[in-house]
Amino acid sequence: MKMKYLLAILACLFLGIQVQGQFLKKLKKKAEQAAERTILNRTDEEVSKGTNKGIDAATGKGDNNEVNPDGSEPKTIKYENPSKDVNTDAKRAFYNADVIVETYDDEKQSYTTSYFDADQLAMKMTWTDQNTGKPAHAFNDSEGYFISYNEHDGRYEKSNLLSLGAMSMMAPTMIISAYKLPMDRFMEVTEEFRDKGLKINAFMMVEFAFMYSPDDFRNGDYEESSVPCRGSANCTKFNVIAEGYEGSYILFDGQDRLAEININMKDNPNFGSSEGYVKFTYKDCEVNLPAAFENKMFGQDLIEMGLDPSKN
Repeated sequence: MKMKYLLAILACLFLGIQVQGQFLKKLKKKAEQAAERTILNRTDEEVSKGTNKGIDAATGKGDNNEVNPDGSEPKTIKYENPSKDVNTDAKRAFYNADVIVETYDDEKQSYTTSYFDADQLAMKMTWTDQNTGKPAHAFNDSEGYFISYNEHDGRYEKSNLLSLGAMSMMAPTMIISAYKLPMDRFMEVTEEFRDKGLKINAFMMVEFAFMYSPDDFRNGDYEESSVPCRGSANCTKFNVIAEGYEGSYILFDGQDRLAEININMKDNPNFGSSEGYVKFTYKDCEVNLPAAFENKMFGQDLIEMGLDPSKN
């Protein structure tokens, strides 16, 4: 059960992890049935080249949505963000700043950058496909949809199967547990999101930037100190004092904003060993979502009802 997949999760957005093997295998099988090469399949292969083909395009094919030869976004593309109009005020009250999130996994030498636009309530991820060496990208919206390009059908497609019910909790709870972040705070935010009708974990680690403050770490599980960082003399550092986490820390900048999660984990019985970091930089971003066709697996509506009791 290697923890190395935690950061790979971000490289392809949901970024699953090999924990509780049998459960994950079952979940992965459902995801592959929902859409070939979708989220969990990306975890194993690093990057998928598209989801499964299906129903006629709603956004068009050919030049309008064609990916450039270098893997970057098309120069001409339709934009659409219907999720932004759902519970907009509640979402912006929580996601109140633009942020860039950089993740790095030393073992896999994988590097991913996520750009979050608070005005558009949208995120774009970029990484290098380790199979082709070409740049790749994907998107998330505020209703938990993962948007990627289907090269076969020449269109963007979106799926939210893994943002439903208990599935939406799996990745973040594993990351929080592995990184030794305060679980109580995450559960508080989860409850608040449910009360307001918001999607949990729509933007993965971007949410940590708005969730955690230094006070959440003053609970006896960390060693606090004041250190200079990024041009500030008053950054707050919390060293993780758990066994096997020597060298791991959480850093807040001079404005008490989450700046870095540094992981140095050795021989964890559940997650293995891993080194890497997640860095948060607060600066303006511009993210426009491509119009995308929703790709559902056969019977997904029934699965949604089972995962979300409110739909029963």
